[in-house]
Amino acid sequence: MKLDELAKLAGVSCTTVSYVVNGKAKQYRVSDSTIEKVEALIKQYDFKPNAMAASLRVGKSKTIGLIIPDFENISYAKIANNLENRLREKGYQLLISCSNDKVQNEQDCVKHLLQRQIDALVVSSTLPYDTDFYQNIEIPVVGFDRRIMSPNVVNVLTDDEGDAYRLSNELLQQAEQQRILFFGALPELPTSQEREKGFRKALEGKDIPVTYLYTDKFHKDNAAADFARWLDQNELPTTIFTTSFTLLEGVLLVLLQRQGHVPHDLIIATFGHFEMLELLENPVICSVQDYDKVSQSLLNLAFDSMSKKHKNTVNTTPLMRKTVKYHCSH
Repeated sequence: MKLDELAKLAGVSCTTVSYVVNGKAKQYRVSDSTIEKVEALIKQYDFKPNAMAASLRVGKSKTIGLIIPDFENISYAKIANNLENRLREKGYQLLISCSNDKVQNEQDCVKHLLQRQIDALVVSSTLPYDTDFYQNIEIPVVGFDRRIMSPNVVNVLTDDEGDAYRLSNELLQQAEQQRILFFGALPELPTSQEREKGFRKALEGKDIPVTYLYTDKFHKDNAAADFARWLDQNELPTTIFTTSFTLLEGVLLVLLQRQGHVPHDLIIATFGHFEMLELLENPVICSVQDYDKVSQSLLNLAFDSMSKKHKNTVNTTPLMRKTVKYHCSH
């Protein structure tokens, strides 16, 4: 049922019904008898106002867009879930899109979300960090995980270089003699560069052989294919350092397919975390985001930007990851 049909049944104007629906009847001196009549009809016909139309009349859709690079990445999934729960408590809806780490996909996602009249956009971007793509977007934009150097974008970032350095130091304590495979993806991304930089910094002055391997996507299938090709020509290292849990998934998949198990003496260090890692007998060290803190920071910046309380800046205090260890000697 439409609002004008409800008004006709009540024998009043659409404006009067709108006042009752929006809780403003007393403010505009609508009589008690009229309020009761309209409310009874609302209940009888289970009338639901068009929330989108009502929101647009006041310039808000009460929706926020989220673009992530990978639906299968556990970290992004947890952040999206936390963010959606917090927004729902505030009466907002979260619209989620995935770029699959492709620039054109991300730009298309932005265009489609803007067509939905979102109030703000939260994005972990695949675009180069100095892109000007977001400069002309008129709604608030909050970047996370991957920096967007645009004057109208605020960022929630983690200390990738520092976290990689700390993770690497924990790794080096597990054994004196190691041969390490550093496995990353998309080396052109600033995030990837910062994690490699932190890793290299931790190994400065140490006589430890390291091989650097990169794949073209943060996805387990891509990781499995490139790791399998590498393993065809190289001996399994004593230690594997992956810059994403999705890459570790690919590594474990290959080892299980070829050997039927993960060699117990293989030392594993990874960004990202999944509770099932505890079931491995291997020493495992994870650098894990505080998903609650990241989600709350995104929410605060989005709402502050929407209310004009926050001055746009590309600089944000980095959030430090915590370290989770299983079966480690130190």
